[in-house]
Amino acid sequence: MNDEHRILNAKIWDRHPDDWYVEPEWVSERLFATEKFEGNVYDPACGMGRILKAAAAAGLEHVGSDLIMRSESCRMQMDFLTEAFYRADNIVSNPPFKHAEAFVVRALERATGKVAMLLPSKWMHGDKRSRWLETTPLRRVLYITPRPSMPPGPVIEAGINPGGGKEDFAWFIWLRGYDGRPESSWLRREA
Repeated sequence: MNDEHRILNAKIWDRHPDDWYVEPEWVSERLFATEKFEGNVYDPACGMGRILKAAAAAGLEHVGSDLIMRSESCRMQMDFLTEAFYRADNIVSNPPFKHAEAFVVRALERATGKVAMLLPSKWMHGDKRSRWLETTPLRRVLYITPRPSMPPGPVIEAGINPGGGKEDFAWFIWLRGYDGRPESSWLRREA
C-alpha cells in the first residue's frame, strides 16, 4: 500500500480534566539523545515518569513532581505553579497544555540551564504568543516526526493502543542567557 492510500489509525479522545496526556517513550528518549543537558533534570508534571526514565537512561540525575501522584517516578506531590521548590539545572516536561505558558514562565524563572517543553507545534503560530516567544531565550524548536499519539493517561493505563497521532508536536527548548533567533529542526523517531 503506498502512502497516498495509507489508512491513518488515529483516534480522537475526550479531553482529560487535568490535561494529562502521555507521550510515547521514544519522544523523550530521542530528545536526550539529540540535545545535550548538563546537570540535573526536573520534570514538574512527571505523570507516568517517561521523561525521567529517559533522563536516567541518558545518565542524568533526575527528580519529578506532579499535582497528582501517578507513578513511583514522581517523588513529590506539589503544584509547580504555586509552591516553592528547589532550583534545577534543567526543567524538561510535557506540561498540561491549558497551563503551558505559565509552566514555561515559571520554569524560566527556576532553571539555571535549559527548559524543554513538549508542546503542540501550533504554539509557534499565534500572533500574541509568537511576539511573546520573541522576548524569551528560545534556542531551538525540534519538530517531532512522525506525529506522536498523545492520548490521555487512562488510555495508556488501560493498555489501549492509541494508534497514530493527529496533531503536530515539538520540543521547545530555551537556554538561559541565549539572545538570538531560535533554530528549528526535526526530531525523528529513528536517528
